[in-house]
Amino acid sequence: MGIRQISQEEVAALRNNPYIVYATANKVSFTITFKEEFWERHKNGESVNDIFRSLGIDPNVLGRDRIKGISRRIKQQGQRGIPFSEGHNHVDKNSPADKSHPVSQRLSRLEHELAYAKQELEFIKKIILAGREAKRRCSSKQGRTPSSE
Repeated sequence: MGIRQISQEEVAALRNNPYIVYATANKVSFTITFKEEFWERHKNGESVNDIFRSLGIDPNVLGRDRIKGISRRIKQQGQRGIPFSEGHNHVDKNSPADKSHPVSQRLSRLEHELAYAKQELEFIKKIILAGREAKRRCSSKQGRTPSSE
């Protein structure tokens, strides 16, 4: 079914909301304040739609799929203790500099990356060695074959 486009009138109304960073027909970004307020109210058992309504955002404008995605991301960040940021979060999950994971997880990821890099290096060394061996065999065979004159 997909996420529905927001009409221009609805976009204009969203842009007037103090909890919205920006809004287009396809995308809506929320303030840190909204995300923190949402997380606190959700922990206290308030329903997702009630939270949106109380903060001046009509859940019907955003649509069910968009609401689910927004609430899922905020809940994940809140549960993991990741600080909320303004707008959309574009964090490279594979980056060792990603501070959203505990040190032990980052260390484990770095150890895995190091082991993988060592395997790659050994593989490259074997390829180079095999190439040298093949070249040596080829040149030694050429030296043994009698020339046909």
